Amino acid sequence: MTKFKTISIVFAFFALLGLSSCEDDDINSPGEAIVGPGTVFTRISAIGNLTSLEAALIAATGDLPATLEGAGPFTVFAPNDAAFTELAESLGFEATDDISATDALFANADASLLAQILTYHVVPGNIEASSFSDGATLTTVLGDDLSVIVTADGDVQLLDATKLSQTNPVSTVTQANFFADNGIVHIIDKVLLPQAAIDALNFDTRPTILEWATGTEDLSILASALEKAGLVDAIAGLDTARVLAPNDQAFQDLLDALGDDYSSLDDFDNEVEIALLSNILLYHVLPPANASTDLVVGPAATLLTDNTVDVIADGTGFAFGDATATTASTITADRDARNGVVDIIDKVLLPQAALDFITLLGSDDLATIVSGAAQLSVLEEALIATDLVGAFTDAMNVQDTTATNFTYFRPATVFAPTDAAFADLFDALGADYTSIADFDTDEEIELLSDILLYHVLASKVVSDDLEAGTVTTVSERDIEIISVIGSINFVIGDETNDINANIMTADILARNGVAHIIDKVLLPKSAIDFITAIE
Repeated sequence: MTKFKTISIVFAFFALLGLSSCEDDDINSPGEAIVGPGTVFTRISAIGNLTSLEAALIAATGDLPATLEGAGPFTVFAPNDAAFTELAESLGFEATDDISATDALFANADASLLAQILTYHVVPGNIEASSFSDGATLTTVLGDDLSVIVTADGDVQLLDATKLSQTNPVSTVTQANFFADNGIVHIIDKVLLPQAAIDALNFDTRPTILEWATGTEDLSILASALEKAGLVDAIAGLDTARVLAPNDQAFQDLLDALGDDYSSLDDFDNEVEIALLSNILLYHVLPPANASTDLVVGPAATLLTDNTVDVIADGTGFAFGDATATTASTITADRDARNGVVDIIDKVLLPQAALDFITLLGSDDLATIVSGAAQLSVLEEALIATDLVGAFTDAMNVQDTTATNFTYFRPATVFAPTDAAFADLFDALGADYTSIADFDTDEEIELLSDILLYHVLASKVVSDDLEAGTVTTVSERDIEIISVIGSINFVIGDETNDINANIMTADILARNGVAHIIDKVLLPKSAIDFITAIE
């Protein structure tokens, strides 16, 4: 009984220690509560995502592990494994089946230089995360300084010798306060580089084109636009180019020109708008000409196929012309980037496609065009009688997948019968049908709706795009586009296989599609069967 009692007391003791450890984030096990957490090097060795740092400490000169097991105290900023991988890859080391990029870096690194980099991560003293203040300077064991940034969200960041904000050189403390007997460890997400390492490695600290965009305050809307248009990877992957970067005011001017429906990039919320935004941005990227990014007066090719920007001499610099009459002036020229050059300009350059879009937004929709055409008054009555006016009304600029109306990003083609064409239909139906008002039963309204939808294609097809063959209409019945022999014209055949419809007036462009006025009401099989039944 005494043995069991003793064992119970021991278990209870360790259980108590376990409860105590759960209430203290700085103690990771009951054993640590008894013997302490160990040295900072012990802590580094025990943390799973610091294996590269441990290997670097061992590989460097000066027996750094022994130093970090000394009296201290030391505050160690410990880059995680991902940070070392990023450094290795930025220096040109690649992973293979046999070795990681980081191991390849260590295998080729100068041990004394590695020691300088690592001692740049150690500050004398025991500094908890809550003790860091924004703007403070920390002198490292190497002797070089680190700058401290404390963000509005309370994140602690460190600025190394690269010092260019556009290169995003800050290293953020991702996990803080790993306490040790001789100091404290904070895990960070970037390897900090002292000036000696930058010089020795010939490390290119220039921002990339993308980093200029994302790291310059006055280019914040451009950075957001690149993300919105899905072009971040494309810009990051540029080998070399010159980018004409509109500042924030330039983008605000563009939004104002687009009208009340566009107050921010959030209003580019459908496929057509996002594609347009992408084309506008590509229009600002000038690939090298004859292996050079230097500007030459005259038309300059852009990444938007078949669209050029005019480079214009402007005093000692350059201005840039687009499809409008207003040129863009250079605010800041020739910002050197790792993969090209950035010029900040005061206007968003617009290709012709953008002007066409602005014109499109200001045009009438199909419903308005029908109601405004004198020879289409019966068609208007028919749309009202069948509650189809809304289908051709474009009064929104958001992509609502539940909506059924035709919009500028979901356009239609309407073959619009004239009043005379409807008069011919009434004659074919007999004396009981002299106007749309005579379609007054549910069956007749349904028939009329079927006839109207038989005139609609769920895409925008201008006359130049017409091709001979069958086409399925919104009514899910086919019409036939028939080429007129000896001409460039077409007629439209229906399921009567008899008289075809001639296109009287083509290409009446609307915001949400196009209308072609025809001289016959096209009849689907349901209408033919109806006429046959009443004869």
